Amino acid sequence: MPSPPRLDASVDPRPSEWVALLRLATPIVVGLCVNAAMGVVDSAIVAPLGPEALGAVALTSTVLLVFVAALYGFLSPGAILVARAFGAGDAVEQGVHRRAALRLGLWAGSGCTLLMLPGWLLLPWLGQPAEVSDVIAPYWVLSALSLLPLTVQLVAKQILDAMDRPWAGVGVSVLMVALNAAVGGALVACGAGLWGAALGSLLAYLAGMCLTVVWACRLTPCRGHAAAERAALGVQRREGLPMGAQYLLECGATAVAGLLIGLFGVVALAAHQIAMSVTAALYMVPLGLAAAVGLRMSHSVGAGAVEALRPQARAGLVLAAAWMAGFAALLALAGEPVARAFTARAEVVSLAAVLFAAMALMQVADGLQSVSLGALRGLLDSHWPTRVSLCCYWLLALPAGWWLAVPLGLGPAGIWMGFGLGLCVAAAALMHRLRRQIAHHAANSNARGPAVAATP
Repeated sequence: MPSPPRLDASVDPRPSEWVALLRLATPIVVGLCVNAAMGVVDSAIVAPLGPEALGAVALTSTVLLVFVAALYGFLSPGAILVARAFGAGDAVEQGVHRRAALRLGLWAGSGCTLLMLPGWLLLPWLGQPAEVSDVIAPYWVLSALSLLPLTVQLVAKQILDAMDRPWAGVGVSVLMVALNAAVGGALVACGAGLWGAALGSLLAYLAGMCLTVVWACRLTPCRGHAAAERAALGVQRREGLPMGAQYLLECGATAVAGLLIGLFGVVALAAHQIAMSVTAALYMVPLGLAAAVGLRMSHSVGAGAVEALRPQARAGLVLAAAWMAGFAALLALAGEPVARAFTARAEVVSLAAVLFAAMALMQVADGLQSVSLGALRGLLDSHWPTRVSLCCYWLLALPAGWWLAVPLGLGPAGIWMGFGLGLCVAAAALMHRLRRQIAHHAANSNARGPAVAATP
């Protein structure tokens, strides 16, 4: 198979970097928004079943997010290394890392499925509402089974993004959401309840996995390089463990926040699910920008063009901050009408609007820390961000959130105000680290010369 063309724009440090970044980020963002629509569709499908059903979706989605986030971080090095090989024009290396990444995704997805399956039995011991725990089992079990195809599909989509084929993943994601809405909606309408909604998601992920894997495999060589593939597996595991730990710490803290909100009752859980569904969908823009910046910087490192790193990072940070500022205004001013689109229950709508306002306070900081983290991931810098996550989320955000929610009496909104404080500190620390890492790469490039700098 002939080597794919290099990305000339990835080495361009001029203002055209904004255009190049948006060119890559746009389909990634669209794909992420479509993927987030899976959760929105499930929320809309089960909302007529009452707050207990919405609470079951909320608890399951919170825990599922922890696994998906940890898997995303753990498996990200595969796509980063594919992107570096793509920037260097090395088709064989792309194939080696693609096969290693898909194999690692299969193993990791299987392990997480087995870990999540019995987890619903622990919910009564964690103080969650009995009326939610009584109905959650079918949705939880089928959602756990969805983890395996979801993981493999995620790896294949990252590979397509790394090889400058992001619109392929978008097309597959649209088909997945359509299948989920059609099958899940029909089953719930026929009286299947929560298990019908979850079955629609499972079938959609299975179809998406098959399509995306076939597409990714067609783009890279299939020749056997067993020794190189074993070495690639070792590199991906070594680089992925701290990245997975970082995402686990961050989203684990978010899951604990969701469990703390569950202590305030079923109405609080229902309002939290609505707020999280909407904010997760809108957050796809900075998340997509983070992925695009990471891939652009990986292309530049592979091509030996470290002078492009600074403008690439700057463009991503400015775009994320601008989007999140508008996002914050929307949440603060239009939270109640948005919540009313999901449910007519006045108490749920009222609390969801309060949660939207609290979440608005942390949006800009969240966008900046997300893009900084994506850029550091593209530079394969993972250990220091993991320590930042431990300190900012577990030692600052959660204690502050509990203090605001319980002793100060702010309720569920206090949980997210505490998170806002942790996100501000994390954003400042990660941006400082990113500046230092870019300067470090530039210094090494100048010291070693262009021939060495171009070595992936």
